[in-house]
Amino acid sequence: MEVSVLTVRLNFTYNKLRKFVFLKFFLIILLSGCAFFPSGIYHRVQKGETLWRISRVYEVDLDEIARINHLADATRIKTGQLIFVPGAKERKDTLAYSGRSISPRSRKKERAKPPPELIDFSWPLKGKILVGFGKRSGKRHQGVDIEGREGTPIVAIYDGIVTYSNNKLRGYGNMVIIKHNEDYSSVYAHNRINLVREGERVKKRQAIAQVGATGWADVPHVHFEIRERGKAVNPVFYLP
Repeated sequence: MEVSVLTVRLNFTYNKLRKFVFLKFFLIILLSGCAFFPSGIYHRVQKGETLWRISRVYEVDLDEIARINHLADATRIKTGQLIFVPGAKERKDTLAYSGRSISPRSRKKERAKPPPELIDFSWPLKGKILVGFGKRSGKRHQGVDIEGREGTPIVAIYDGIVTYSNNKLRGYGNMVIIKHNEDYSSVYAHNRINLVREGERVKKRQAIAQVGATGWADVPHVHFEIRERGKAVNPVFYLP
């Protein structure tokens, strides 16, 4: 009789221990899942959006969005694609988002100087990208090289003032630099000829030069850069 009671007690203790271990294991798995799947929302890509613009609107690091969505190339997102934005609590319309609120007193001033998020750049030239942004033969390539037929018009990516139009910088050949506002400027190099002068105001999509192979260029193309507050950034993140 005592042996039977002892056996029952041991079985009861074993069952309790097994349930405890199972519960503990379940909680570990659950908490691990929470660590691997952060909170956030899914954003559906709209026509004309870039991953850079999405990251700016939601105030989430671009590289983090690319990593969590397994995007090997952050420039290759398609209209209608669902992008998970970690940490975001509500969906936002990036195309209508200004990036900051505007008080009535400062509204007139803000129209004259739109915040970076409102600037919709266009491509300077349609063509194949020969060399991308980043390291190239051990050196940093500050922009992208876009292939084009010699003499093809190169257009301004946005309104601005020409701050440089010359061929005095070694290796770049004929080059144009446009200042768009206090935040952004753009560079166009190896041009056959420049069509604008320093100090001239230009409009978005206005022809400013022709494709060429001046300077250290082997084939006709435009070396194109976007600079944000003086720092070269990957242009394809900023273009539609």
